[in-house]
Amino acid sequence: MRAMMDGVATPVSEMDHVPLQQHPAHAAALRAIGAGVLAVALPDGGRANVLLRRFGPLTLALLPRGPVWADGRAPNLDDLRAVRHALPARSILLVNGDTALPATPRLLPLVTPQTIAEWDLRAALHQKWRNRLARAERAHLPICHRAMPPDPAHWLLQREATQARQRRYRPWPPALLAAHAAQGTAHLFVAGPTQAPVAAMLFLLTGRRATYQIGWVNADGRSADAHRLLLWQAARTLREWGTTLLELGTIDTDTAPGLARYKLGTGARPRVLGATALVM
Repeated sequence: MRAMMDGVATPVSEMDHVPLQQHPAHAAALRAIGAGVLAVALPDGGRANVLLRRFGPLTLALLPRGPVWADGRAPNLDDLRAVRHALPARSILLVNGDTALPATPRLLPLVTPQTIAEWDLRAALHQKWRNRLARAERAHLPICHRAMPPDPAHWLLQREATQARQRRYRPWPPALLAAHAAQGTAHLFVAGPTQAPVAAMLFLLTGRRATYQIGWVNADGRSADAHRLLLWQAARTLREWGTTLLELGTIDTDTAPGLARYKLGTGARPRVLGATALVM
């Protein structure tokens, strides 16, 4: 990761294009905060990081966005059974597919698929998005970026906690983000004066992919469209470091159409994930 940040090409790895949830760096961060993670190697070269949590005599195993292969193939039922057989006795396996799961009575769907926005950083901005970016650039906000310090009490994580309470969503534990920062996989972009920032974004960098993890903006930042400016500057910087795909998170055109338009206006494309299902 340091070589990428310094603008030096890094060797292509078979893990370069897997989702954050299945990248070894994320597994290492989870282990660093005491979470149970089992790495499963499948006979055909597939890999799966499975989160384990004990409930009395039972183990709940969650397979998020996996299994994964270097060639990006979709899992079949035999793959999921192989993961289940690698688990401790009395385990219940839930899989949240990165792609559509196979249609079989051996999978019991529990949660419908989500749609995410994936931005190929070579894609062109939509014209309306570009016009608003030009207005944001005229505000001449100072922009800086740096590696995120491994501090669970960092000011952005405190603002994220407040924002999560106000908007009623569950953020990642600050300790997990600090563990990512300790590995050099977390990078921070900030708009505004050093002592009085108006907006910030945190990205997690894994291989050739990056994930938009946290966004915060105050009233002054909103009036200046600072988030748009930050996202564009971050995309340019990440592309220079060798990032090819930026995941912008989930979109929902029914409940948050404005946010969906903002994300897709970058040139990002919607992609439907697999359902969350119980492996029978």
